Amino acid sequence: MSDILDEKIVKIVKEVAELPEEFLVTRDQNLRSELGIDSLGMIDLVMHVENELGIAVSEESTGSFATVADFHDHVRALQSDPVA
Repeated sequence: MSDILDEKIVKIVKEVAELPEEFLVTRDQNLRSELGIDSLGMIDLVMHVENELGIAVSEESTGSFATVADFHDHVRALQSDPVA
C-alpha cells in the first residue's frame, strides 16, 4: 500500500485496533483474527473512514470485510463511484 488512501486507512486501522505506530499493517492481515477488530470495532472503523474521507459505507457491507485489502478495495470503489 502506498498512496494517500492507503496511508489514511492504515492510520485508521491502527487507531481502531489500538496498535502501536511502528506496527506494520499489511493488505493480507485479517481485521478480526490478526488485528483484533471486533464487530463494534468494525463499526468504529467504518465511522472513522466515513468522517475522514467523506464517504458513506453501508452497515450491511461491514460483514464482508475480512482483510485490510477487502476494506481498502471497498473504500476505493466508493471513492471512485460518484453515485455511491
